[in-house]
Amino acid sequence: MRISAARYALSGCVAAALLSGCGSTSQPALGSERGESWMLSEAKSAALLYVATGDNVYVLSYPNGKLVGNLGVAGNNLCSDRNGDIFVPTGGYAILEYAHGGTKPIQTLFGGDIPLGCAVDPTTGNLAVTQEGSGAGEVAIFSNAQGTPTWYRDPDIYTYGLCGYDDSGNLFVDGNGTGNYLAELPKGNNTFRNYSLDNNFDVYGAVQWDGKRITLSNPSSYQIYRLKFGKTSFKVIGTTPVDGWHNSYSGHWPYIQTWLQSGTFIAQSSSLAQLGLWHYPRGGSARRVLSPFNYGTVNIYGVTVSIAPGR
Repeated sequence: MRISAARYALSGCVAAALLSGCGSTSQPALGSERGESWMLSEAKSAALLYVATGDNVYVLSYPNGKLVGNLGVAGNNLCSDRNGDIFVPTGGYAILEYAHGGTKPIQTLFGGDIPLGCAVDPTTGNLAVTQEGSGAGEVAIFSNAQGTPTWYRDPDIYTYGLCGYDDSGNLFVDGNGTGNYLAELPKGNNTFRNYSLDNNFDVYGAVQWDGKRITLSNPSSYQIYRLKFGKTSFKVIGTTPVDGWHNSYSGHWPYIQTWLQSGTFIAQSSSLAQLGLWHYPRGGSARRVLSPFNYGTVNIYGVTVSIAPGR
């Protein structure tokens, strides 16, 4: 089954539509864009790849790439937790949470500003969301991914990018302000520790734990850096070149979020919204290309993998 994907069109004016009810299990007609959500029954027990294109969040089986549903909402950067729940920052002020294979939000969270990227602390279940404010942005952290968040600001960062936790619950975010930074919020602290980024690094690359190291993806050079941190600086201790990684990175929002999953790097591989699966950390050419969409130019702004609970 193939479904067309429209060009990116995401703004705060669609917030009301994003929060409207959706939950039909019927499949929409081919060629439809954002509409009612649907999901094949087989999705409940399968590993799933969620793909945000701006007009919708599509759901594919992983790693086979069969289209098994969509959420019927516009989203950008995505994240997931160990229970298989998916978090979708929307074009309004909401972060929608979905159960694995679900078609209706099980929770709607509000951080007070426009959400950009998100990550879940594997040690606590806390949800971190980078946000864009009318003035300086901030990071909102929801304890156990519920309720009202606590807001954290770095005085040197004005605009935040993406974020990721390591296996100890330390949060890393990138952004710029008085300079370009990769900042760490150590677990249990309320003050950021800043590491300067020079011109070799994109300010708003994806930040993710690969099982051993915090990584920073670099869309403009098509590389992934593995980082080792000291007290005041960090070193690049490994680089993964990604041949055929296609992205629309322009140095500002929307950011290009990618995903690392158990030795696989996942990102867009062509202007036709094909998804590439690359060996990580080896890199090189894609070992597999998924093509669930009809031909047409589309950008992929977020991906995450959700493992079915109990698997």
